[in-house]
Amino acid sequence: MIPVQRVVSAPRTRVILGEGPVWDERTQRIYWVDIERGELHSCDAEGKGALLTRVGELLSCIALRDREPGFIAGLEHRIGLLMPQPLSIATLSAPEADQPANRCNDGKCDLHGRFWVGTLHKSGEAATGWMYRVDPDGRTTRTAGPFMCTNGPEFSPDGKTLYCVDSYERTIYRFAVDQSGALSNQRTFVTFEDPTWGWPDGLTVDQEGCLWVAHWGGSRVSRFSPTGALLEAVQMPVSQVTSCTFGGRNLSTLFITSASKGLEVSGTTESLAGALFAVDLPIGGFAARRFAG
Repeated sequence: MIPVQRVVSAPRTRVILGEGPVWDERTQRIYWVDIERGELHSCDAEGKGALLTRVGELLSCIALRDREPGFIAGLEHRIGLLMPQPLSIATLSAPEADQPANRCNDGKCDLHGRFWVGTLHKSGEAATGWMYRVDPDGRTTRTAGPFMCTNGPEFSPDGKTLYCVDSYERTIYRFAVDQSGALSNQRTFVTFEDPTWGWPDGLTVDQEGCLWVAHWGGSRVSRFSPTGALLEAVQMPVSQVTSCTFGGRNLSTLFITSASKGLEVSGTTESLAGALFAVDLPIGGFAARRFAG
């Protein structure tokens, strides 16, 4: 097991559901969200210069924009263009406006500057979640599902494979992606059959095409080969590990988000739950892919 090397940001007020880390190589800052508080957090690689924006609604995920400042964001019931300071949000689409029990969840851009975002049923009672593709012109297309809890997504380095998670099914799927963004050939990549692994959550890919997967309830981040073989893992000091991304000056620091959701109710004491962690690795990842719209 690889040990976590440092805590980048230990929140003064416990983050409930830290998620969606994104490294901005232009500003050398790491961004992440607290979904349930609707907060956008950021700081530098050492945790300095922390900034916080309260969005005023659930904020599930973000991706950087390429030609414009700010982000494309998955919010509770819409996908929008978000400027944090001063705060403004312009709605691009609301693909599930007729499903108030659903919300957006995780999201990421592909090599073509398209934003992919999943949805889930907020109470986890039904498989009503889907993966959507948002083109640079804002056109939004349903692509894969239905899922109980859509997570990921992530792409292989060549952009030809999409990894998508159904967390409640403990399964990571892989799809072939063509130039237009159409998906085909759905296959199971990894299933978390060992209950000590918890549930698969957020993902990132490294320069060797290996997938790093956060384990909610499993206290680790695991690295899987492109064929699905378990290679190694980062041992975490918290149980609810939510997502990860590469960043830092050489893109070889793995930033890892976590959550404190439900721990007070269960009586579990984890003083660092909700913190942002970092581990320096001998292999790096890729600069964050940006939304072209």
